[in-house]
Amino acid sequence: MHRRYAKKNIPIELLRALVTIVDTGSYTKAAAALDLTQSAISSQIARLGRLLGGSIFAKGQGNMTPTKRGLLVLQYARRMLSMNDELLTFAGPNSAPRQFVIGLPSWLGRERLIEIFERCSASEQVSFRCDRTERLLGDLNVGSIDVAYLCNAINPPRIAVAQWSEQTVWVKSPKLTLSPGAPIPLISWPGTTGDRVAVELLEDSGMQFFVAFSAPEFSARLAAVAAGLGVLATQARCIIPGIEIVRDGLPALPVNKAGIYARDGLNLDRHAPLLRTLTDLLVPHALSASTPMVPAGEGLFGKGLFGKELVGKELVPPPRVRTRELHRAR
Repeated sequence: MHRRYAKKNIPIELLRALVTIVDTGSYTKAAAALDLTQSAISSQIARLGRLLGGSIFAKGQGNMTPTKRGLLVLQYARRMLSMNDELLTFAGPNSAPRQFVIGLPSWLGRERLIEIFERCSASEQVSFRCDRTERLLGDLNVGSIDVAYLCNAINPPRIAVAQWSEQTVWVKSPKLTLSPGAPIPLISWPGTTGDRVAVELLEDSGMQFFVAFSAPEFSARLAAVAAGLGVLATQARCIIPGIEIVRDGLPALPVNKAGIYARDGLNLDRHAPLLRTLTDLLVPHALSASTPMVPAGEGLFGKGLFGKELVGKELVPPPRVRTRELHRAR
C-alpha cells in the first residue's frame, strides 16, 4: 500500500484486536484467541492509536479501561467487523445463502423475545439481531438487516410495514418512596434516547436528580428498578412484576412513535407471512385489530404492500394519550 493512503485506511485486523481484547478482558487472552503473540497484539493497538491520533486504552500498567476515543472506536469496530464477517459469509469462497435478518431492540423482555424467535422461525429461515435503536437504524439503512422494530427513531426509514404509538412511563419499585423535594434517583444509560429525554424533562422541570445506577443492558437497569434503587423511563410494555408506574410527582413523558420498518428494495410480498407474524407479535394488542401495513415515505402512501385489503392509514395514538413525540432528543 502506498504511504499516502496509510491514514485513509484502518486495517481490519487492528479493529479485531481491539474487540477481542475487550471481549476477553486481557491482551494475553486476546493473543491466544487470535493465534498471535502478546507483543503483536500490543503493537496492533499502538498502531491503531497512532492512526486515530490518541490512546485507545487509559494509561497505566494493565489498564483495560477504554478512553473516550477507545469507546467510540469500539462501537464502530463492532459494526465494521460484523459487516466484514457477513460479507465473507454471503459472498466469500464458502458463501451461504443470505438469511432474512430481523432487528429488535435490546430492551425487549426475555419472554417476548422467545415468542418472537419461535414464531418467526416457523415462517421461514431467519436470523435476529438485538441492539440499540440507533445501531439498528444504521444497519437497516445500509441493508445489513431487512426489517427492524424501532421506537422513536429520528429520521426513520422510508418504508414502514406498520406504525403506531406507545406510551412511555416512569417506573419504580413499590419499596421505593419518592419524597417531595428530594433528588430523584435515576436509573439510566447515557446516550440512549430514553435517558436523554428523561434528563431533559427533569431539568426543564427544575427537579434535582442523580444517577443511582447505570448499565448498558436494559435487563440490568430493570433489575435495579425492581431492587428499589431508582426510577426509570421506559415503554409501558416493559413493565414486569415487582415494579409499578409512578403516576404523580414526575414530569409527564411523551409518547413513542414506534414501527416495523423495512430496508429499501425488500420484496415485501415475498415475506408477507413473516411480516404479518412479526406485526401481530409487536403491535400492542389493543391496536392489533386495526394495524395497517403501509409505506411511510412521501409518494408511497396508499399503495398496497401485501394486497389491497391491507391498504390503510398510519395508526393513531390510543385514546386519552398525549401525543407529544420524543423527537426532541439531540
